[in-house]
Amino acid sequence: MADYIKQWHNLISNCSYDNTYKMVWSKALVELTLNVSDSTNEDTVVFDFNDIAKLCLKYYWNQTIYFDLIQSPNLKKPPEIISFTKELIKEFFNKKGTVQPIRFEKIDFTVYKLTDKYEVTIKRIAKTLKQDVCWRFKNLERKTYEIYTLDKTEGKIYFNKNDALTLKENSNYLFTVINYRWTQMLEGFNYSPRISRKVRAIDDDNIRRASLKKFHKHLDLMFDDGIRKCFYCGKEIADKDLSVDHVIPWSFMFSDDLWNLVYCHRGENSEKSNRLPLEQDILRLEERNKALLQRLENKSKDYDQLQISVEKDHVRQFWTSFKG
Repeated sequence: MADYIKQWHNLISNCSYDNTYKMVWSKALVELTLNVSDSTNEDTVVFDFNDIAKLCLKYYWNQTIYFDLIQSPNLKKPPEIISFTKELIKEFFNKKGTVQPIRFEKIDFTVYKLTDKYEVTIKRIAKTLKQDVCWRFKNLERKTYEIYTLDKTEGKIYFNKNDALTLKENSNYLFTVINYRWTQMLEGFNYSPRISRKVRAIDDDNIRRASLKKFHKHLDLMFDDGIRKCFYCGKEIADKDLSVDHVIPWSFMFSDDLWNLVYCHRGENSEKSNRLPLEQDILRLEERNKALLQRLENKSKDYDQLQISVEKDHVRQFWTSFKG
């Protein structure tokens, strides 16, 4: 491994932190090198802080809008860039009229008349990167690694061409190291399950909500008269208004588990969104799961999974974690 990549590995793997800024910073720089051409005649590669800020916003947007992952241990004072990101997400939801999440890459801010807000957000992120991140990333154990040159006045960062191409050549390796380190940090800040999968899903464009119709055959077992009723209000649900809800929100669980799924009215599902379930709902879900377990065929995979969830008290455990 080239000495230059060893330096990057050392900085990423051993950096001190009180938030995840260094992860988005390093990831953005490596991603920008993917556009560097081997045939360029320039000896120096230049990146603008605004371009770095756009990538940092992309990473935080996708992690936040889908999973709302905490990026620092101080809940009372979240990192500035996270606050900027959440402000933009809030404006986006207001303009869109729904809290349905969308990946950053798929949004045209001009369509939602948010161009000015977006550009202000980029400038604010770039300012924070200049003040708090760009120079700190290079420092480790009282040593400064001269892996790039900074011009904070002009808002530029300079790489030797060969160094930039080395980053490009080793980008897959570095992305893996960054994601692993980022996962370690997030596991220290969050009680959320499957953090590693959530971090990987952001890169793989793999944040997809699967159809829940396959669970209907199991959920229907709870209605002897064939009339489906809402878990929350108890009223009958018309077929056109039928929805399957994750009692403990999908954004926290990032999985579809029978023990966590119930029928409800479509409007109630949308209104509930990612809110914390009430304890009375948790108690009823626990009782529902026990009753459903008795009705499932005891030789099926679904029976085994539901049985484990009841025995290990998954409902209560994950609800408690979500509250935390």
